[in-house]
Amino acid sequence: MKKQLIALGLALVFAGAGCTTPPPPKKPAYTDAYYYEKALGLFKARNFIEAVPAFEELRDKFPLSPYAVLAELRLGEAHYHQDQFIEATHYFENFRRLHPTNPQVPYSIYMTGMCHYQQILSIDRDQTFAEAALEQFQQLVDLYPRSPYAGPALCKIAEIKKHLAQHECFVGNFYLRTRNYKGAIERFNKVLRQYPLHIEQDKVLFLIADATTRSGDALRGAKILEYLIATYPESPYAREARKKLGTQPQAPQP
Repeated sequence: MKKQLIALGLALVFAGAGCTTPPPPKKPAYTDAYYYEKALGLFKARNFIEAVPAFEELRDKFPLSPYAVLAELRLGEAHYHQDQFIEATHYFENFRRLHPTNPQVPYSIYMTGMCHYQQILSIDRDQTFAEAALEQFQQLVDLYPRSPYAGPALCKIAEIKKHLAQHECFVGNFYLRTRNYKGAIERFNKVLRQYPLHIEQDKVLFLIADATTRSGDALRGAKILEYLIATYPESPYAREARKKLGTQPQAPQP
C-alpha cells in the first residue's frame, strides 16, 4: 500500500511538471553599439524622421555612453537635413556646451554657422541670420585655424561679407532716393569701414560724394570726387566724377 501511494505521488508530480508553462525566453540585452548602429542605418538611408527617435532612444538608455555623445551630433544633422534649423542649432550648440574638449567641437561650430547660413534672407530683408552665421564661422577660424572646417568657413565668411555689403549699399541707396542724405552717407561709410574688400570702393566713394553734395556740402563732395579720381583713375566712376567736376584727365607725360 505504501509503495502504491509513493508511486501515485510521483505520478502526480511528473504530471504537474508536464503542465507547467515554461518561462519565456529572455530578450537579448542590446548594447549601446546596437542602438547606435540601428539609428545610424536609418540616418544613412536618409530616413531622418525615424532616425531622430532612434538616436534619442540611444541617448536616453545609455546617457554615459560615447555613442550618446555622437548621437547629439547625429540628431543635429538629422534635423538639419529636414530644414529644421532651430532644432538643429539647439543640438549643435548643446554639443559644444556639454563637450567643450571633444575633437568634434569645430564641426559643431561649423554646423551651427550653417544652420544660420541656410536662413539668410535677401539683401532687402533683415540680416540677423547673416550676422549670426558670420559670427560662428569667424569663431571657428579664430579658435581652430587648423581644423579641416576652417577653409570652408573662410569661404562662407567672404560670401557673407559680400552679402552684408550689398545689404548696406541697398539701404544706403534707399536713403539716397528718399533724401535721407545723412543716413545714406553713414551706410556707405559703414560699407567702406567694415567690408572694404567685398565691395567696389570706387562706386561707394562716388555714392558718398553724391550724397554729400546733395546734403548741401558741395565742397566736401568735390574733395571726395577728387580723391576718387586720384585713387581709381581708370574707373568708370572716375570718368563720371570728372564730368561732375568739369575736368578732363591729364594726358600721359611723354
